[in-house]
Amino acid sequence: MKELVLLVDRRDAALSLQGGSLCIRRPDDAPEFVPLRLLALVVVQGNPQVEMRVLRALGEHNIPAVLLPVRGRGEGAWIGQGLGASIAVRIAQHRAYHSRRRIEIAAELVRRKLEAQAELARQQGLQEASGSILSGLPDLEKATDVSSIMGFEGAAASAWWRELSRILPAEWEFGGRNRRPPRDPVNALLSLGYTLLAAEMASAIRQFGLDPALGFLHDLLPGRETLTLDLMEPLRAGVDAFVLGLIRGGVLQPGQFHNNRGDGCRLSKEARGHFFAAWADARMEWPDPLQTGEPISARCREQVRWLRERLGPYDPMTGAALDG
Repeated sequence: MKELVLLVDRRDAALSLQGGSLCIRRPDDAPEFVPLRLLALVVVQGNPQVEMRVLRALGEHNIPAVLLPVRGRGEGAWIGQGLGASIAVRIAQHRAYHSRRRIEIAAELVRRKLEAQAELARQQGLQEASGSILSGLPDLEKATDVSSIMGFEGAAASAWWRELSRILPAEWEFGGRNRRPPRDPVNALLSLGYTLLAAEMASAIRQFGLDPALGFLHDLLPGRETLTLDLMEPLRAGVDAFVLGLIRGGVLQPGQFHNNRGDGCRLSKEARGHFFAAWADARMEWPDPLQTGEPISARCREQVRWLRERLGPYDPMTGAALDG
């Protein structure tokens, strides 16, 4: 089973393809070789030298790659395999988007996110927050438009972040969710975790032939993979649980972060090593509050299968609807 997470974060490093392995070269060090068949995720931070054949090989082997900026400002980029030639599932996806199924899918995604978030709050002893998060579920079931559904999601998120800011030690300086760039260590960890989760989800979406740019919950924007963001929602609580584990387990300390107004808050090189070592373990047993013990890749595939089942029956050759 693929299980290795490769982090390349030195600008004097060079990554090339040698047969069926990636070769990492650094000045004054012997070359290191990592077989492609063992790789689950590749993360490139900053500006190492990466041979184009490496990116092509990662795509061909469906190994997600995340390209992170040098500083905290800017979005991470995900690279994976291209869309397959089979169009039927994407025809069904676009048809579902323009039907009542869009509302049903969007509401179910938010319901599943809220249930996971509420369970995580309960596990953290935040009973009031758990109740607040779940209080909107009856009205969510009656929602008739996506804007209303997003409103329920936003209210639940506010309750969660508010309670989290209350229980985290003051030295972590967490006052709520912020990003682009993150302004405190907790938000730096959350943003990085969500970026890695997105890369795993994007890989699963392409593997099943869906259109990553056409989501059901998030607004469509050029250049944004809205379906990736959609299907991440029920799994985000796992990232939150992972970050809480790092903090409460003493894996990371606030002093291991750099912060300035221009670049925001970012992990030091030492902290990145600890983070990715912990992530490599967590992705094999994803800390989902409702369903632990499965690899993150399996959870992502479950999400994509769930969506495909809700597109309605369609002809696998043409994508034509089979339910009238």
